Amino acid sequence: MPLGILEPKDTQEVPGTCQLSDDPNQKALEFYKGVDVSALKHGKGKYSDIILVPQPSDDPNDPLNWPSWKKHTTYFTLTYGTVLCGALGPLVTADIIVLAAEFHVSIQAMSRALGTSIVTTLAIATLVWSMLSVTWGKRPVYLAGTLFMIAGCMVTAEAKTYNVLLGGRILQGTGQAVLEFLVGSTLAEIYYLHERGVPVAIWNLALLNGINITPPVAGQVLQHLGFRWCFRIFSIASVVLLILQIFFMPETVYKRKPIPLTQPNHFGTESETHQASEKDEIKSPPSSAEEGGQGASIPMRSYLQSLRVFSGRHNIGESPWLLVWRPFALLSSPTVLWAILVYGTAITWLVFVAAALAQLFSGPPYHFTEAQIGLTYMSPFVFTTIAAVVCGPLADYVTRRMSRANNGVFEPEFKLPLVAFYAVFGGMGFFGWAISAHLGEAWIGPVMFFGILNFGVVIGCSAAISYVVDCHRASADAALGALIFGKNVFSAVVTTFVNDWINAKGVLSTFSTIGGLVLICSAFTIPMYIYGKRARLFIHRKYNITS
Repeated sequence: MPLGILEPKDTQEVPGTCQLSDDPNQKALEFYKGVDVSALKHGKGKYSDIILVPQPSDDPNDPLNWPSWKKHTTYFTLTYGTVLCGALGPLVTADIIVLAAEFHVSIQAMSRALGTSIVTTLAIATLVWSMLSVTWGKRPVYLAGTLFMIAGCMVTAEAKTYNVLLGGRILQGTGQAVLEFLVGSTLAEIYYLHERGVPVAIWNLALLNGINITPPVAGQVLQHLGFRWCFRIFSIASVVLLILQIFFMPETVYKRKPIPLTQPNHFGTESETHQASEKDEIKSPPSSAEEGGQGASIPMRSYLQSLRVFSGRHNIGESPWLLVWRPFALLSSPTVLWAILVYGTAITWLVFVAAALAQLFSGPPYHFTEAQIGLTYMSPFVFTTIAAVVCGPLADYVTRRMSRANNGVFEPEFKLPLVAFYAVFGGMGFFGWAISAHLGEAWIGPVMFFGILNFGVVIGCSAAISYVVDCHRASADAALGALIFGKNVFSAVVTTFVNDWINAKGVLSTFSTIGGLVLICSAFTIPMYIYGKRARLFIHRKYNITS
């Protein structure tokens, strides 16, 4: 019973458990278990001692073999798109009271058009885009998603009726879904494992601060130009994204020949396990994107050839419907269900606050303008940035200390103590918000608590996502897909009644209830910690996805 974690009743190897080591090749040795690693390719320069994960092919068109400038321009385009993805949701929420009056609907109805429609569309569109990206590649899906965002913004900017406004937001959500779920796997396709730390950290920060920096900027536009110009400016920014995607973001999906193994491989993400099948053979014929010859015999595609929208079908021999089904299958995974409870509710509460912010600050005793309401987001911007900076080192410190206390053996459950930060700071933020807003305290009170709850949410969510990935190493994409789907469904349900709830029960009751739910959801981390190792073995046995 290592540090309170119950061991499985049999001695079968449990995925995720490994020996903690300072060896930079530890994960590579786990991933290529059973392979003669001396024959594998290594990095160059100061990384010459690093075994490359994934192993690149000899094809110069393999994204892993792209020159650095090509990888970085693709990454810049992805990061810029991620900022827009985060910005789209809260783009005009500061003006919800004015919009409700202009379109002659209730505040709750406008909240459904601005928030519920987006998250509901995200839940559905993610599944459709996922199937299309696996079948036809990511480039056409990225381009189509951006076109949907542009069309949605143009429709919304000229909307004269509520239904047209709602339809425009649905189009926006359809396009936004691509940038919400596809960027992470794209980064794994262009960067080696040892290169991903900084790009992933910046990507996460871009998403979080895309959400938080938008309201202060949009608030000025709302106050001086109106909501229509917010969408017009956003459509211009989306056109810039489309141009960048067309000229600087080639197709990144690439199937490599598997590496012969002497025993089955249980490690790596879905995108990486293209290299190794449990039968140690290629199960399907090569697609148009699959190369396997010597580098000298494969010509480098010209720049114009790389601009092709379609590069052929990528999943020959695989059922796209099976790939869509995988996230649903993992909804019964104990770790995914726990993560939805923590991560899904935490993100939903942030959506909840965004939907209620204008309602709280536009009335007495604050009487804020749209610009002032937008500026309240500077608090979560600062606290989110601090959380993003300290989260990684804090997680490393906790897991290393606990692993050393466990005789050098790492368990994914060692990530779970960080959820305590979510319980403390998230609970403090919501209870503090409830009390200070109810008493009509100076605006600095609710605004500071707004930032504090964001601090807790970022650390708690990072721990939840990291735990899910560690538990589902061979099915990380499907597990995260299930997590995002569950989060969006929960957000869609809650945002349908957020404003009516505040009107009926008041600020104190509503946000105190949420604070209590934060503590209750966090408490489920305790049994997850204790029984997590048994749950991982259960997942490994039940789902063939992880083998």
